[in-house]
Amino acid sequence: MVTGRFACALFFLTLALRAQTSQDLTESLDALARSAANFAASAPGLMAEETLVQRGRRGFLEVIKGTIEKPKEIDVRLPDDFRTHHVVSSYGFAQMGEGRVLHELRKIVSIDGEAISDAGEARHAMTIGVLASDDRTKRQLLENFEHEQLEGAVTDFGQLILLFSKRNQSDYLFTFADSGKLGDEPAVVVAYRQISGTQGLTVFDQRTADRQMTGGQIWFRERDLLPLRITLNTERQISKKNAVRTEATVDYVPSPVGLVPSSVNQKQFLNLELLVENDLHYANFRRPGLPDLIP
Repeated sequence: MVTGRFACALFFLTLALRAQTSQDLTESLDALARSAANFAASAPGLMAEETLVQRGRRGFLEVIKGTIEKPKEIDVRLPDDFRTHHVVSSYGFAQMGEGRVLHELRKIVSIDGEAISDAGEARHAMTIGVLASDDRTKRQLLENFEHEQLEGAVTDFGQLILLFSKRNQSDYLFTFADSGKLGDEPAVVVAYRQISGTQGLTVFDQRTADRQMTGGQIWFRERDLLPLRITLNTERQISKKNAVRTEATVDYVPSPVGLVPSSVNQKQFLNLELLVENDLHYANFRRPGLPDLIP
């Protein structure tokens, strides 16, 4: 009889804990949706300075088996050497296309200390870009990272939080993952996995765009459930033996102009071998015509 009472108590305790966990998860996702909506409203037109340190393999892949005509049969060998670039750009957000989709824009100021454009002219071009009504001007800035010295680029990380709008959340499976700390701040960690939908990570390479489904974690500041970190992982099989993986961490900070990205670290792998790492940092978010606002 004692065993039966204990089992019954344990059953109801389990139900209570499940209900509490479900409620906590709902609160976290509601807070995430609010932050995404606020970002969607505040980000268009914002400008900042972006600093990129890129470490990528130097040279071309060597095809050691198969042919271009049969890409699924190909096996490759990677170049051994890496090279590093330091890139400073004027950076901003603007809406483009019929759906007014938010994109990152950038105008490179310098690469490895060599001026590509005057900093003042770059800021002026970015101001025109983020405020322009025509998409042609914006697209030129969207493609500005496709420079011959760089090893390819992945863009649209800064607005990663928009993947988790209220409307899009049904495309993901969410579960509590862990707790942790962001600096000195206790954090709640929610894991996610995309199970449907057309949104995802946009990879730009050689003037082509590839959209990939994602999974990863969202880190919430425990005291107010503000999302301050989003991680993601994607994988694309390109042949029987080869898959390209992308791993990224995007950190956000609150600022006078709303929630803004402070840093992005993105790595791309061929199987287990690193292809390229992009380490990006942002400063001085502001709106054109207003004083600089430093997060």
